[in-house]
Amino acid sequence: MHCYCKALMSYKKILLTIFIIVAYVFLSHAALASELANSIWRKLALFLLLSSMAALVCWGSAALLSYARIGSTARYIWIVLIGIAAIGIDYVYWSVLLLRLDWIYVCEHVVTNGVMCWFFGHTLFGGRTPIITTLARTIHPTLPEKVLNYTRRVTIAWTLFFALQIVVSLLIFNFSSINAWSIFANILNWPLIGLMFVIEYFFRKRVDPDFPHPTIKQSIEAYLKNNRKSPKDCRRLMQNRRNET
Repeated sequence: MHCYCKALMSYKKILLTIFIIVAYVFLSHAALASELANSIWRKLALFLLLSSMAALVCWGSAALLSYARIGSTARYIWIVLIGIAAIGIDYVYWSVLLLRLDWIYVCEHVVTNGVMCWFFGHTLFGGRTPIITTLARTIHPTLPEKVLNYTRRVTIAWTLFFALQIVVSLLIFNFSSINAWSIFANILNWPLIGLMFVIEYFFRKRVDPDFPHPTIKQSIEAYLKNNRKSPKDCRRLMQNRRNET
């Protein structure tokens, strides 16, 4: 009974997450498609967009300060200052930001994909372990040479995928309408990522059919497990890898 309730709560969280993503995607598209600069859709979309960006900056700053071993009090003060600065900027430049909502969305899309491109790509250089290899080892500590080579190629593929997202996004924004850009960047963004997962999974099964490859669900869980590691755990893991080399 306990396992059933736990699984039910998990599905509810998944459905709620999907609903929030779909609602945000269509709100963003409706806001960009609106011809009225002061429409309720644009105001609501701008508020949510700025709020999410401010939250991301606060989270990223807190993570960096924590990694640098800065005290919790200093981190809280810094987050409060960022929040106050964000509210002040929004208040002063609200009307200007509302008129340039399209540029804000483009910058957000380019920066997000740029961060993801760096997240995958920087692990390919400097003697680092490719991120897909790291995730695969959380499921199978010992990997055949063929699978190790494949995980490196998959890391390259994801790097190129996010780089291509940036290129196509900028091309559509500069040479087509904002509606066309919104369809690509807002509506097609998540389906394209899902398609990438599916294609990669089928290629993975062909590399070594006898190897117990993880499912897409297991791959996502491995990423979340790796992402939840504390900065202390990450430093210890990096030190162990240096010692091994």
